[in-house]
Amino acid sequence: MTAPFVTVIRGDTPVTVDDARLLIRRLAEHAGAMRGSTVEDRPRTWAIIAEVATPEGIPENQRVVEHDLLGRLAVRLAVDKTLCVGDSRSVHALHQGAVMEGSWGDEARIVESVEAAAALVDTDPDWRPAAGDVILLAAANADLDSVVTAWSTNCGWQIRHEADGGPGGERTAP
Repeated sequence: MTAPFVTVIRGDTPVTVDDARLLIRRLAEHAGAMRGSTVEDRPRTWAIIAEVATPEGIPENQRVVEHDLLGRLAVRLAVDKTLCVGDSRSVHALHQGAVMEGSWGDEARIVESVEAAAALVDTDPDWRPAAGDVILLAAANADLDSVVTAWSTNCGWQIRHEADGGPGGERTAP
C-alpha cells in the first residue's frame, strides 16, 4: 500500500519576486482545481517562502516592499498557511504583509531558519500538512526541500512534485 501524497509546487532556484508571484497564483489555481464539494474535502494550501531574488540594482527598501506584497498576495489568494523562513528584513516584511492583509491567528508564521521550519511539525499540530494538501516552496537560496522532506517523514505522507504542466501533471519524488 502506498502512502498518501502531498503535492509540492516549487520554482527553480533562485526564485525571483516575479516567479514567486506566479507560484502563489499557481498554488491557488492548483488547489482550486482539487477542491471537493465540501469544506472538509478541500486541500489546505501552504506557502513556505524564504527571501526571494530581486533584480540587480534594486534598493533594499524596494526589495522589502516587494516581499511585503508577496505576503499580501498569499492572503488575497486565500493561502491557508504562510510560513516565512529567515531573519532578514525582507522576510520580516513578507510576514508583516500577510498579517497586515488579514492573516490573523496562526495563518502566518515566521521562523528564523530552515531547521526551525523543519521542526515546526513536531511542536505545533496546526502546522502539520495532511495528505492531499498542496505546498509551495519559494526561495532564492534556502533549501526548503529539506523542510518538506522532514515534514513528510514526521507526517507519514509522500511528496508529489507538480510538473511544469500544471495540476494533474505530477511526478513522484524518488
